[in-house]
Amino acid sequence: MIRLTIAPARRSRSARLALVVVLASAFVTACGNPVPPSPSEAASPSPSASPSPSPATPSASSVAACADTDVVATGGPWGGAAGSRGSDVTVENRGSSPCLLPAGPTVALVDQAGTAILTSSPTLAGAGPELPVGGSIGFSLLVGNWCDQTVSLPLRLRLALASGGIDINELVVATLDDLPPCNGPGQPATLSTTDWAPG
Repeated sequence: MIRLTIAPARRSRSARLALVVVLASAFVTACGNPVPPSPSEAASPSPSASPSPSPATPSASSVAACADTDVVATGGPWGGAAGSRGSDVTVENRGSSPCLLPAGPTVALVDQAGTAILTSSPTLAGAGPELPVGGSIGFSLLVGNWCDQTVSLPLRLRLALASGGIDINELVVATLDDLPPCNGPGQPATLSTTDWAPG
């Protein structure tokens, strides 16, 4: 009878001791886990922030502005609408590498000496669309309220580029009929262009 009473007591103490050891090891493990995540969280943003700006810088500066030897502009024929004369123009990159056009098309009507007698409003500063090799892009121009019947013909239209300008081929004011009528005597003539559009 005495042996039967002592044996369960010993088993109970052994079980309690094992439970204390398990709880203590679990407590130590639980207390040790929160420390490693904080340095790893603090370290993760710094490497990801540094590489992101570097690839964008070379790609932006690697494409040069379109030169007058790179692109060709072609327009015509003249069309009439609401007392104005207009035409669609296509600009094509025939150079050996992609190039950047101006932010928007700016056109001048020039006389035989190359002097601009009418210009469209200048566009905002900065680079415009990138024109790939063999690629094309377009815009439209519109001339309105031409009242000077003594102008010396022919007149040409030139597209402005960063390096100067190029003539718009096949778009010439050869006769007074190519110019719009005078709808507002005493008012200046107008020349406007649309934004770049896929060619």
